[in-house]
Amino acid sequence: MTNNLPIKMKKTAQATRPSENTVLKSCTDSDLARYIRDIAKFPALSTEEEREIAKRVKSGDEEAKKILIQSNLKLVISVAKKAIHMSALPLIDLIQEGNLGLMVAVEKYNWKLGYKFQTYATWWIKQAMFKAISEQSHSMKIPVYIQETLSKFSKIKAEMERKYNCQVKNKDVAEKMNISPDKLDTFLSAYSKTISIEGSMECQNGKEMSVADILEDTRSDVVASVEAENLKRDLEAVIATLKEREQDVVRMRYGLGNISKRTLEEIGNIYGVTKECIRQTELRALKNMRNNKLLSCYAE
Repeated sequence: MTNNLPIKMKKTAQATRPSENTVLKSCTDSDLARYIRDIAKFPALSTEEEREIAKRVKSGDEEAKKILIQSNLKLVISVAKKAIHMSALPLIDLIQEGNLGLMVAVEKYNWKLGYKFQTYATWWIKQAMFKAISEQSHSMKIPVYIQETLSKFSKIKAEMERKYNCQVKNKDVAEKMNISPDKLDTFLSAYSKTISIEGSMECQNGKEMSVADILEDTRSDVVASVEAENLKRDLEAVIATLKEREQDVVRMRYGLGNISKRTLEEIGNIYGVTKECIRQTELRALKNMRNNKLLSCYAE
C-alpha cells in the first residue's frame, strides 16, 4: 500500500549502513515543508465523491484506495499538529505514523453506516500516533489509554488554570476527571525521564564525576570492607616478621597477595623437601602469627 503513494517520507531517526560506513541524512524542516507542498495538490473530496470511491475500495479497487488516502493526507497533518504538544517525537514522525493509521482506516471504512470518512479516519490516525508516542518517546512502553488520560489531564488543567488564574493542584484536576489522585500520580510518573548511570556531571572544582560515583551500594557492608582491608594490611605486617621460608609457605598455602594457592606437596616440590616438612614449617609460622599482638583483636 505504501508504494502506491506518490510521496515517500524520510525517517527522522538517523539510520546507518555499517557495511558502507555511512550515516543517512535525517529529515529536516525543508523536507517537511516540501512534503506539505507536494500533498497540497491533492483536492478534498465531496461527500458524494467520497461515497463513490469508498464503494470502489470495498470492491478491491487499488486506485480508489490511493485516491482516498491522498485526499486525506492533509487531515493527518492537522491531527499531528494538535498532538505534537504531548510528544517528544518530531512532527514528521507523527505524520508518518498517522499516514499508517489513515491506510488502516481506508481498509476498514464502511460507507453504508452513513458517517463521513474523515470522522472515522481521525480516530485511526490518532490511535496510530498515540501508539507511536507510547512506544518511541520513552524508555519503556506506556499504554495508549494512559497517553489519552494524560492528554485529557493536560487540557483540563490548562482550562482550570485559565479560569481561576492560578496554579491548579493535580488532585483538583483528578476530581474533575473523576479518577483517584493516586492513580493520576501513577500515570504521571510514567513520564519520569531516565538518566544513564554512566552519565557525567561537573563538580564545583571543575572535575567530572559519573552518577554511579554518588549512588549508594545497598548491598555492600562498609564496616566489613574496612575490617577486611585492615586485616589484610595487618597480616602482611605480621607475615613480614617471619623467617623468609615461613613467609613464602604461608603466602603459597593461603594464596595471599598475588600468589596462587598451592598444596603442601606442590610447595615441597619447589623446595625439594617432603610435604610433611612443609606442613611443620606452616604450623610454626601460624603459631608465631597467633602470638603476635597485632592480630589479637581479630580473635573471636
